[in-house]
Amino acid sequence: MADANAQIKITDKGANNAVSLPRRWKLLRNSQIHIAGDNNAITIGENCRFDDLTIVIKGNNNILRVGDNVLGTGAFSLTGSGTLMIGDNSTIGRCVMTAYKSTISIGKDCMFAQGLEIRTTDSHPVFDLNTRKRINGDRDVVIEDYVWCGARVTVMKGARIAKSSVVALGSIVTRQFEPFSLIGGYPAKVLRKGVTWTRRTHNEILEEDDIAMMYTADWVPAVEIHETPWWRKFAQIAWKAPEWVGRVIPLASYRRKL
Repeated sequence: MADANAQIKITDKGANNAVSLPRRWKLLRNSQIHIAGDNNAITIGENCRFDDLTIVIKGNNNILRVGDNVLGTGAFSLTGSGTLMIGDNSTIGRCVMTAYKSTISIGKDCMFAQGLEIRTTDSHPVFDLNTRKRINGDRDVVIEDYVWCGARVTVMKGARIAKSSVVALGSIVTRQFEPFSLIGGYPAKVLRKGVTWTRRTHNEILEEDDIAMMYTADWVPAVEIHETPWWRKFAQIAWKAPEWVGRVIPLASYRRKL
């Protein structure tokens, strides 16, 4: 590593493990990689900035890929053929990411505040006593391009946050959401549709941010559907009804009075 600012400790207790570090760091301080297993692969892109980052790899055939220009800190844990992929230009606060026998996929240009936790597993099995089978298997997590997660957000197994979405502070995300959504709560739900965000705190209009404009280029305004009132539906049916209906309805009303 050519950069004098790069400080990383690598412990490798296995065989055929590959660690590919960039030629150029913006900053790498007090970071460490621990590998206990075989045939694992770690790739970190160019111009990354990490401070106090811990990567723990356990088992075989785990894959960690970090794109270019990523800023981050926290703890990444991969176990039993787990995969963690982080796209270019994403920023990651002090976050914990755990990929166990499944995949965490994070897109480009994402912004994660401190305290974020992403998990593909519940860590411990839960069994149905009737079938004696496990009912809480591990599932992938997908966070698409240009997603902003506020502080202390938890993203659980099976969740999918589509592009250009915003996740409110302290939310617990357990399911899949559409693009351009503001979501929040525990469990999280859609608070508003048709939104996006920008990194620049001084922006007043969307057109001031080229990146936000790029990710919202395919957004289509929702078409409002107005429900027809019941009385209008009845009037439309009555207008089209044959002539004999007009004679049957009064006759039925007369018989009920008798």
